[in-house]
Amino acid sequence: MSLDRELEKFYNYISSEKGYSLNTLESYSSDLKLLSNYLESKNKKSWERIEISDINNYFSSISKNSKATLKRKHAAIRSFFKFLENENQNISNILEKIKTPKIGSPIPKPLSIEEIEKIINFQNINDEDFTNTCIFTLMYASGLRVSEVISVKIGEIDLKQKTIKVTGKGNKQRILPIYQDAAKFISSYIKSVRKNISNIETYSSKLFVRKNSKKITRQYVWRKLRERTIKVGINKNVTPHMIRHSFATHLLQGGASIRHVQEFLGHNSIESTQIYTKIPNEKLIKDYNVAHPRGNK
Repeated sequence: MSLDRELEKFYNYISSEKGYSLNTLESYSSDLKLLSNYLESKNKKSWERIEISDINNYFSSISKNSKATLKRKHAAIRSFFKFLENENQNISNILEKIKTPKIGSPIPKPLSIEEIEKIINFQNINDEDFTNTCIFTLMYASGLRVSEVISVKIGEIDLKQKTIKVTGKGNKQRILPIYQDAAKFISSYIKSVRKNISNIETYSSKLFVRKNSKKITRQYVWRKLRERTIKVGINKNVTPHMIRHSFATHLLQGGASIRHVQEFLGHNSIESTQIYTKIPNEKLIKDYNVAHPRGNK
C-alpha cells in the first residue's frame, strides 16, 4: 500500500464527497504530507504497518508547534485513519487511542466601533481604495470570513432586499442582511468602480476584482487591511478575522440574540458563538459601576 496513493484517495474523498473548503483541503494536505515524509524517513512504506508508537514519535518530533497547530494536525491525521479504516478492514483508527491536544478557546479581540468607522470611512482616492473599502464594509456589515467575501458573486447580492447569499464552510449557504449604507456603497462600487477595472459582469462573476479583472486573494485582503489600519492611525495588528469578531461582538452588545448571531456567523454549534459572551460589555461595565456601592472608586 503506497503512502501517497492512499493520501490521494483521501484528498479526493474529502473534496468531492465531504465538500471540505479549500483552506481545509490545503491544511490537511500539508499536515498529512509532513507525516508521510516523516514515516518514509523511518522506512515505513505502508499505512498497514503504522503503529501507535510511530504516531507518538511523530508528535514528539513536532512538539514545539503551538497547541492549536498540534490539534489541527491531530484532527487531519485522525480523519485520514478513519478513512483508511472504512476503506480497509485491516487498518484500525489508531489515533482513537491518542488523546487530542487540549487548547483553551482564545477570547477574540474585537475592534471598537470607532476603529471600524476609521477603516470604512476612509477617504478613497482611487478605484483600488474604493474596492478595498467596499470589501471591509461588507465584511463588517455581514460578518463574513475573508474566504467568503472574496468568493461573493455579483448575482448573490440583492441590493433591493439588502441581502447577500454566502457559501461558507462545508459549502453551506446562508442569506445575510446588509445595512442600508453598506448596500448603497456596494451599489456605487458596482456602478461606478467595478466597470473601470473589469469588463466581465455576469451573474457568476466575482463581485470584487482588481484591475484588469485580476483575482483578489486572501493574502491581498490581509495586506490591504494592514496598510489601511496604518494609514488611519490604528496601532494594532488588525486581521480580517478581527472584523468578523467585531461584527459579532457589536451585535451582542447591541442586544442581538446569541442564536441569531450564530446564524449570521454560520456556526454549526452555539459553543463557537458563546465565546463572544466572554468579552467585556461596555454597557454592562457602566451599569455595574453605577449600581455597585463602590463603583468608580
